[in-house]
Amino acid sequence: MTDVSNPGAEPRPPGSRRLKYALIASLALNLLILGAVAGTMYGFTKYGPPRPGHMRGEDFGLMGLSRELPEERRKEFRKLLREDRAKLKPLMEEIRTARRAAAERLAADPFDRAALESAITNVAEKERAFRQAAVTSFLGHAEQLTPAERRTLADWWRKKSEPPKPRASKKDKQEAAKDAPGDN
Repeated sequence: MTDVSNPGAEPRPPGSRRLKYALIASLALNLLILGAVAGTMYGFTKYGPPRPGHMRGEDFGLMGLSRELPEERRKEFRKLLREDRAKLKPLMEEIRTARRAAAERLAADPFDRAALESAITNVAEKERAFRQAAVTSFLGHAEQLTPAERRTLADWWRKKSEPPKPRASKKDKQEAAKDAPGDN
């Protein structure tokens, strides 16, 4: 009787197929995580990570306005904005430190309401100081804008302050399509 099996081929252990699929799944998960991290890092600027909430608008639209300026004025203006950001950076770090301290008070066992309230008040004070410094900086820049530049910035503010337009539902779109003059 002849042996039909492959000479030199060893029988597969029963779990090898599952191991192969587990390794492929692991690789896919690692690539997904790597993509998420890379995407997050792409959002960072040379000034650090994007800032949450209202602090993201610390320049009050001035950086966007600078895109509308002639090349030479744009360079000068952006240089001034970068200098302002450098001045605001220590205030941002104070806010981060105060927030970390508040988080520690929140996680403390036993819970101390007064300590947490004090820490939250400290965060609010740091945020107010930051906001005031940003406003003072903005006012200094606003003084140096031409009337046309101020109007452009004001238009941008108006646009940003409009409420978001509600998205139309499928039903609304279907009704609008029925009502629209067409090839009836």
